[in-house]
Amino acid sequence: MKKTLLMPVLILAICFCSWQIVFSHEGDMAHEGTDEVDESKVIIAEYSWNGEQFSISLAELNAKIDTLSSYRQRKLRARESKEELLTELIEDELKIFAAVEKRYDEDPEHLEQAEDYKHQLMVEKISQLEVDDKINVTEEELEQYYEEHKSESTYIEEARCKATCISVTEKELAQTTLDEIKAGKDIVEAAKELGEKNKLKGPGAGTQAPGSTGYFTRDIAPSWQPFIDAVFAQEVGEMSDTLLEIEVEGKTYYLIFRKEEFKPERQKEFDEVRDRIKRKVEREKKQERIKIWIEEITAASNLKTFPDLIPEPPAEDTDQQEDEGGNEETSENAESTESDPQ
Repeated sequence: MKKTLLMPVLILAICFCSWQIVFSHEGDMAHEGTDEVDESKVIIAEYSWNGEQFSISLAELNAKIDTLSSYRQRKLRARESKEELLTELIEDELKIFAAVEKRYDEDPEHLEQAEDYKHQLMVEKISQLEVDDKINVTEEELEQYYEEHKSESTYIEEARCKATCISVTEKELAQTTLDEIKAGKDIVEAAKELGEKNKLKGPGAGTQAPGSTGYFTRDIAPSWQPFIDAVFAQEVGEMSDTLLEIEVEGKTYYLIFRKEEFKPERQKEFDEVRDRIKRKVEREKKQERIKIWIEEITAASNLKTFPDLIPEPPAEDTDQQEDEGGNEETSENAESTESDPQ
């Protein structure tokens, strides 16, 4: 960490600034979770700017950590990671001091942007109070929504199949493999051998279990529709007895497959889709509440609009456009003539 901090110290020294990281014995105890230490009195950094002294306490560092995302907090469990965050905090403070010294805090453009951001925060806050905090969704409403919409495709799980498939681009290899399977070789074993030789190229290739397609629906891949339809038409355990030839993007594939499992279409249970329904109902309620709230504040403002006073944009000169178009066409023809081979 000292190496990390050395360069900022040297650079900022010319601005009459100096600072140091101080981890005391008490600070170590606080990191170990001891409740006896007042973290606000555990100073872990001291620095100065133009003669004015500043410090950062362990409490301030931990307060900053609490504002971070759960993912970032998990990464900051180690002491070294917290030291890096402390360095970032101090460097950010020093950058601000340097900017203020150059009076960037008085820059009109920056002040305008700050005002816009303040307004944005104000709108977000009042929207939360007037909309989000006034939305309440009951369990009964969720169940009612489910009953009214459960026939929609969103809440229906499509029928799915799972197969073992050998797909190769060499017809002779495919026929030899099919003959071996008909003679008694298991298709799973054949797929494994071809996978080890990197011969599998279509459905069932590139999986941890060579040949396994995983579950798929009827509309999963239009390019492979003949294969999908054939599997859905099979009985579970049924094996294809001829090669299925499919052309995909100009390449021919030869397929051998066995249907392993079939899951029919089913209605999803309420518990499976409850969270999705809740988000949808909340979104609809928020939209309704926003509409009501906007009507309320609009009425309170005695709003009057005069759209008739908004001037129409000037009409474009049609003749000029035609002339310009003609000029462009003439130019294009000239360029074409110059580029044509003689």
